[in-house]
Amino acid sequence: MKTPSIRVQGLRPGLQVRGLDRGMTPVADWLCSCGHHERATGRPDVQQLAARVEVGTCPHLAAGSRAA
Repeated sequence: MKTPSIRVQGLRPGLQVRGLDRGMTPVADWLCSCGHHERATGRPDVQQLAARVEVGTCPHLAAGSRAA
């Protein structure tokens, strides 16, 4: 049985970081313009994700177009 795909509308692509106050665990969510989602938890992982992503540029579509 194939799992149906779900299309969510109304969410804008971008990087959202929260939990930056003292004593809180930072969490970052990145929604790519192609729909790819990544979540990072903890200061080192959030810093790596924030350094790696480029909001407005989709590395997934660019990688696919080069391979084709």
